[in-house]
Parts: sequence; C-alpha cells; structure tokens
Amino acid sequence: MAFSDAELAGAMSANLAAANVMTTEERELLLDDPTENKVRETLTAAQLANFPAYWVLLGAWMANHGGNIATTTGTNVPGRIGGNPTNIGVKAIYNDAFRDVNQYIGTPEFLPVKAVSNQLRFVSVLGEE
Repeated sequence: MAFSDAELAGAMSANLAAANVMTTEERELLLDDPTENKVRETLTAAQLANFPAYWVLLGAWMANHGGNIATTTGTNVPGRIGGNPTNIGVKAIYNDAFRDVNQYIGTPEFLPVKAVSNQLRFVSVLGEE
C-alpha cells in the first residue's frame, strides 16, 4: 500500500493532535503561520516534549502504508506514490520534515520547536492535492 504526499500530510496532522503535541485548535492556528516563532509562542514545553511519541505514531502509520520513517529523506521516500520527489521544493520539505528529525531526535541537538514547525510546513504545503 502506497501513500500520496497529501495522505502523509493528513497522517502528520492527525498524529500531532493524537500525540498531544497540540490541540486541533492550535493546529489550525499554526497551519496559517507554521513559523518557529509562532510554534514557540503557541505550544508549551510539555506539548513539545510529546514530539517523540508523535514520531513513533507517524512511523507506524508510514510502515503500515509501505514507508519507512527512518530512511525517508528528500531523495528517498519509500512507499510514496510516484516514487521519490523530483521537485527541489518538495525535496527540501521532505528533508526538513524527515531527514533533519531523524538526524537529531534523541540527541541534545534536537530542537522540538524546529521539528514541529517543519512538520506543520509539510502539512500546509503538501496537504492538498
């Protein structure tokens, strides 16, 4: 089973709320302005601390749809309908949302505000087909 960018964005959006990274109301507000500053102003440290739980939920969703969160980058998106991204803008969004999180999550260099901002940017840009 494969997934489109919009389906992945939908799973990201739903799982951000399911993992208590944000409420649905906060998500709608942040989708209009997914900048790091707005994320920092809107979400609490406790909410941001839920990002690893969100990452596990999203990873399970991707695995169930033929993907692999651990190896997803702008040039490698297992399970994506149409294969790997070819558009430079889409590649950059995938790198920000996946490669960068995988590189830093669980380390002192991990920045949850940046990670959440990049997840929201993915949803806002690729969430509609």
